[in-house]
Amino acid sequence: MSNADLGCAVRRLRRARRVTIETLAFDAEMHPTYLSEIERGERNPSWKKICDLATALQVPVCQLAREAEDEAQVAQAVREARTRLMAAR
Repeated sequence: MSNADLGCAVRRLRRARRVTIETLAFDAEMHPTYLSEIERGERNPSWKKICDLATALQVPVCQLAREAEDEAQVAQAVREARTRLMAAR
């Protein structure tokens, strides 16, 4: 699991709740730019920031972690499919 996987999970949960970056950032007590960088996988958030995000998203931290693991599995499946397609050429 990578920072990008965590970021994708946060973005997916945020969008599912129809919340803006600004609103989620306010609820999680962080700057919107920092949250945007987390969603893009450009930040390595501390445990406290991850807990703050989970609380603001109203999900347990374990669910946020599961969502990130799901993102990692999807990303791996896409990489493997691309590799197979390239090998078939």
